[in-house]
Amino acid sequence: MGVHSGARERRATYLVSAVVIGLTVALLPFAGHRFGASASFIPAVLAIVVCFDLMSVWLLAGDYIDTGDRRILAMAVAYLWSLILMAGYALAFPGVFGTSPPLAVAPSVAPYLYIGWHFGFPALLGVAWSPFARLDILDIERQARPRTLARVLAFSGALSLLVVAAVVAWVDHLPVLIVGLDTSRTVAVTAPFGIPLIVVALLVTVRGSRSRRGPERWAFVAILVCVCDLILTYSVRYRFTLGWYAGRTLTAAAAAVVLVAMLSSFRRLKSTAEFNAAYDYLTGLPNRRSAYDFLTSVVARASRTQSSLAVVIFDIDRFKRVNDDFGHAGGDAVLRGVGSALRASVRQSDFAARIGGEEFVVVLPDADAEGAGVVAGRVRLALSLVVLPDGRPLTASFGIAVVAPSDAGADSLMHRADEAMYLAKQAGRDRVMVAEPPTIAIPLGGQEPSHP
Repeated sequence: MGVHSGARERRATYLVSAVVIGLTVALLPFAGHRFGASASFIPAVLAIVVCFDLMSVWLLAGDYIDTGDRRILAMAVAYLWSLILMAGYALAFPGVFGTSPPLAVAPSVAPYLYIGWHFGFPALLGVAWSPFARLDILDIERQARPRTLARVLAFSGALSLLVVAAVVAWVDHLPVLIVGLDTSRTVAVTAPFGIPLIVVALLVTVRGSRSRRGPERWAFVAILVCVCDLILTYSVRYRFTLGWYAGRTLTAAAAAVVLVAMLSSFRRLKSTAEFNAAYDYLTGLPNRRSAYDFLTSVVARASRTQSSLAVVIFDIDRFKRVNDDFGHAGGDAVLRGVGSALRASVRQSDFAARIGGEEFVVVLPDADAEGAGVVAGRVRLALSLVVLPDGRPLTASFGIAVVAPSDAGADSLMHRADEAMYLAKQAGRDRVMVAEPPTIAIPLGGQEPSHP
């Protein structure tokens, strides 16, 4: 299941990558088309990015505490960098916090912070997944992980804030990136070193994360989105063009890629946990807990409505010998065969479950002893078609109990069926016993039942 899940996720990353590249190529011929300035666009994009980054840092931090994986911690650092640089960009871009935002001491502050995000975020993801970074050692001591997390994030956050402060303080000594709405100097100054840096980060991340099956596989897609963002941004020379708007939209997409993958993974884990809590992983049948929950509800209903209810419990004969002779793999194969045979033998309205190692139960609402006997015979016949590795047919011992006024609840009904099953074993196995005063045996060969 894990292998198939990993293959599906790998195909999904390739599909999304192809879609992003295709959209970028399709938009390039029209990237220079100019639009008017939108007062709400940048605030909306930045709000989305900040929310996504906060959630990503939180989830990655929790993942690190759970697993001790230092590469996950390094990814959290990358998203913290993104969060702080984008917050600085919001405080420097005109119109987000008024016409004169706090950090807009020069027109180039916002472009430098934006480029800092675009170069720093993928570069840090590249470091996180670089085969050359010594991050493969897991932090074993769980108690120390919160301290390590706090120290690393505090240092990284302080360094990111320092970068923002340095850009604001020294922007007058840096090359001018924008004049009015003309961004052509941004390309001339930053492209020669920025593009190679991101391409290297992309290649390193593809190589470093290819063996992973979790949401971290999507890290290279986030970097690819950054590359497409820069291609669209660098392809035009003015703000508020189609390429400029598309690039900012991809900024939000880059922040969302890994987050969406994490949330999707958590949803799958929740679904798997709920399935494992209610079902037996080997046979696919409901487990003991589900059987008792169902039986408790139908016993209560039978008591209220004075309707009939029967329970059939059966245990595979000499199953220990199966494990001894053919190993646990052989025993598991037999159990899977029993699960398939049982599902094929009961009605949709009946309830079949595995309640122990080789013990199974069938709950039959609105059935009496005769009807339960018919079902037990049908199941017994289906089990005989499950052939053991040495060619012998499989047999089982069955116990039937029908709800009675004296039953206090599900436990007493199950207890009586269980006792009848053990009587069947004592009587020679491969037969059905009914726990109904007086206890009667249904011998093999279709003969009339006789009192023991």
